[in-house]
Amino acid sequence: MQIFIEPSDVLLFRDGRPFSAGEGHRARSIFPPTPNTIQGVIRSKVLAERCGRYQEYRDGCLHCPENNNCTIPEEIGTPAHNHYGNLQIKGTLLAKHEKSDLTAYFPVPTDIVQVKKKNAPAPESQLRYLSPLREKIPGINDLAYSLHSLWTTESTPIEAVQGFLNQQNLVNYLLGENPGNVVSFDKLYERESRFGIEVDNNIQAVKEGKLYQTEFIRCKENIGLYIEFEGIKNLSANPDSDIGLIGIGGENRVASYTNTIGIDWRDFKDKLMTQLKGSDGFKIYLATPTIFDSEHQQGWLPKWINPNTLSGEYEGIKLKLVSAAISGYQTIGGWDVAHNKPKPTRRAVMAGSVYYFQTEATPEEILKAFHWQNLADEKSEAQIGYGLSLVGSWNYCKFTDDK
Repeated sequence: MQIFIEPSDVLLFRDGRPFSAGEGHRARSIFPPTPNTIQGVIRSKVLAERCGRYQEYRDGCLHCPENNNCTIPEEIGTPAHNHYGNLQIKGTLLAKHEKSDLTAYFPVPTDIVQVKKKNAPAPESQLRYLSPLREKIPGINDLAYSLHSLWTTESTPIEAVQGFLNQQNLVNYLLGENPGNVVSFDKLYERESRFGIEVDNNIQAVKEGKLYQTEFIRCKENIGLYIEFEGIKNLSANPDSDIGLIGIGGENRVASYTNTIGIDWRDFKDKLMTQLKGSDGFKIYLATPTIFDSEHQQGWLPKWINPNTLSGEYEGIKLKLVSAAISGYQTIGGWDVAHNKPKPTRRAVMAGSVYYFQTEATPEEILKAFHWQNLADEKSEAQIGYGLSLVGSWNYCKFTDDK
């Protein structure tokens, strides 16, 4: 099932940092929202439309009069048993839905840079790729586990690029071609700050020093969220309905949703399989953030990679990590509605990060294991949309005198 959510008003998706009036006085928004937020949106919609017994659901549905005839616990799980049932969310992407056409937008890969130019946007001719060096740089450096350095043959200064690539430009990037133009944030949405002050309800007066600022997201026309998921019979009480309303984000803001077409990767996969046969390796691009911290406590290294050898095995595929392009971490937190308490704050690898691998596996095996799949150390986190990965090809950085 694929839906497009279009907001009717501003949206609020707080980041994972603690926030209270008078202390951490500014609440920033994460956009697109985290997988934790989206799973809550979908499960809440199912409960509101098809159940309504929130107390019984929170307690595991054991004493619900409809327990024997209800499939909701199987579909979306229960808080009491700390699982998501059959729900499987691929991920959440920014998208533009106009008439029947859907255009998805992906965070710019971290290994794309631009030639430094003051006060000017980056035209496509100014974009450059970073690629691993074939030989490691001698001497002491701060690269973790002796990874190969990422390099470019550009002689002028370069800098990071921020924004989004549409689906076609991302395909070009994954095939090693010119990615085209980068879409800036302000073409898709704007950030709006609003101020408030805490009120003492007992005396109906404001509290001194309790001023706070909240950051909202206002999407441009026809811009919203594309969500792909399965495991649920239907979102609404009417199984034949293709449209409806849905609450989303902080303050449960109202948005509309409509069923839509999915993203088709078939032509791209055919081209990529040919490309991979002549490349030095394959790369994994993360379209959504993910959490790698259950094994090595490094925060960025998957548990199936040995930190000493950089070798590992995933889904029967033996591979070696050559390099990685990671811009930093994203703070993931939130509020546990069922238990009325904050969720633990964790650090996630940011969307747009890229991992470079080498393997003896066939292109078909690589695509089956990694393309449009969810990668996270914990199965439950992959289940709700963390680590949506796409596969591309890469070659070592070549200089003009290389043969």
